[in-house]
Amino acid sequence: MAYTTQSAIGIDFDGGTASTPSQPLGTRMVGTDASTWLYVTAGSAVAQYDVVAVTEAYSAVPITKALVDTGELIAVAPEAITSGEYAWVQLNGVCTINVLASAAADVILYSSATAGSLDDTATSHTRVDGMKLTTARGGTAGSAPAIASYPKSFVI
Repeated sequence: MAYTTQSAIGIDFDGGTASTPSQPLGTRMVGTDASTWLYVTAGSAVAQYDVVAVTEAYSAVPITKALVDTGELIAVAPEAITSGEYAWVQLNGVCTINVLASAAADVILYSSATAGSLDDTATSHTRVDGMKLTTARGGTAGSAPAIASYPKSFVI
C-alpha cells in the first residue's frame, strides 16, 4: 500500500472512496515507491484496477479507445469507485491494471473493446505509452502487475 511522502493530513491512497471531497479536485501528491497520485471524482462506476481517463474537470471514467484518442489524462484506479464518489488515482509508479486475456509483459499496450482494460493487440485500437505489464496475464481477462510512467495516448 502506498502512502504520501509529503506533509499532508488524512491522505490515504488506498483508504476507500468518499461521498464528499476531502481534498480539492486535481490535488497531486507524491507517494512511496516513486508513485504520483491525483484526486478525482468518478464520472461513472470504476472497477478496481481499471485504467481510467481523467478529464480537465478531474472526472475519471474507465478508459475506452475514444477517450484515448482525445488525449485525456490516463491513470489507474487502485480500488472501485462508485459514480460521483471521490478517490485517488495513480499516475506514476508500480501498480496493478486490468487487461484482457493473455496480455504479455514488457510490450506496448493499447486500448481495448473492454472499458477500463488495456490489451497487447493493436488491431483497431490506440497505443498507450508510459505503461507496461511487468508480469504476463494468464488465459482470462483480469488484473496484472504493471508500472506506469505518466501514461498518455500515442496519438497526441
